Amino acid sequence: MSKVVQAVNAMISHPDKITNVLRGVTGETFFRYDKKHKWSMAKREDGYHLWYYPGDERLEQLASYEGPEWDETPLVYYKAADIGTKEATESFADLYRVIHERMFGMDGVLNDIIASGRSEK
Repeated sequence: MSKVVQAVNAMISHPDKITNVLRGVTGETFFRYDKKHKWSMAKREDGYHLWYYPGDERLEQLASYEGPEWDETPLVYYKAADIGTKEATESFADLYRVIHERMFGMDGVLNDIIASGRSEK
């Protein structure tokens, strides 16, 4: 198993460490993992894409980039299809779901719904 798939699986296993989730102007979803690692992710026609940003740019700054700013931005790029395994595709899809659940606060929403069902009894 590739290291990136192992890292993706670790992020999925610890969704509470996924913070600062926001939508970028180009449609990617940006997030921070473990208060230090900056990432973004996108689902496109050709599959799931994942970027890591090692530079000093703030997450909000990265999310605002539209074009030429990317030429000077240090990043590492992964595409599930390039890894070429079923596990990579499934893991990337799971992480994509998790970061969107975090962005929309679904843990709180689901807890609220579950609690309201209990209070009716």
